[in-house]
Amino acid sequence: MLRQKDFTIILIRLLLGYIFLSAGLCKLTHGHFGQIIGPPLLEDTLAKYGLGLFARIVAITQVVCGTLLLSQRFSTIGAVMLLPMNLSILAVTISMHWVGTPYVNGFFIVLNIALLLYDWHKLKVLINPVLSAEARPTALDAYNQNVFNIAGTTFAVAALVASRFSVAFTNVFAIAAFAAMGYSVIQVKAITKMQALVVALVILNMIIITLASLLGTIAQKLVLFNTLLIFALFAASFIKLPKRKILPVAQ
Repeated sequence: MLRQKDFTIILIRLLLGYIFLSAGLCKLTHGHFGQIIGPPLLEDTLAKYGLGLFARIVAITQVVCGTLLLSQRFSTIGAVMLLPMNLSILAVTISMHWVGTPYVNGFFIVLNIALLLYDWHKLKVLINPVLSAEARPTALDAYNQNVFNIAGTTFAVAALVASRFSVAFTNVFAIAAFAAMGYSVIQVKAITKMQALVVALVILNMIIITLASLLGTIAQKLVLFNTLLIFALFAASFIKLPKRKILPVAQ
């Protein structure tokens, strides 16, 4: 059975991975890809000041970081890459006096740090090479080596390439990436049925938001309902029911 701590890390990777992958694709498609954070027209805005290439690199980096986190397999690299980006975004939002945004990004940084702390036994060798003998994989590393997260990563790269010429293909490849990466978690034997359902609902939300422009107002209702259900199921997974005592049968 997958420990609750390990499952929570999976959900954090999925959340941050989707947020930044979708934000990057939205920027690269000039606002035509479904996402939940902005600004979607960053490249168009900065191009006025000769910084269009910079904005594009930011967007591509967001896609790369998000893809690595979503894959689970390469999530440690993604978490390391994402921290300086998150800190830079926080500095920009504070400098621009954006109301509320610094708190949201601060929350993302807390989640980012949680991922790095989880992988500390793999990362500490970067700080002190003497500790290389103590470096060891995490509990999740045993479940992350499968063909589905490789397929999901490949689809995400295809979505990145397609973002320069076709929104439709970007959506198709991105949805394929979400499905493959979600299934890479669901198919793990150690995961419980409730945990698998939570992951499936998370992936469903990603797909709904991606197709929000086609689904219309019903998309918001579906995402809200699924999100409430995810929180309820996640909270319920912490509750351990007492084991029933088997009473001896009277002779």
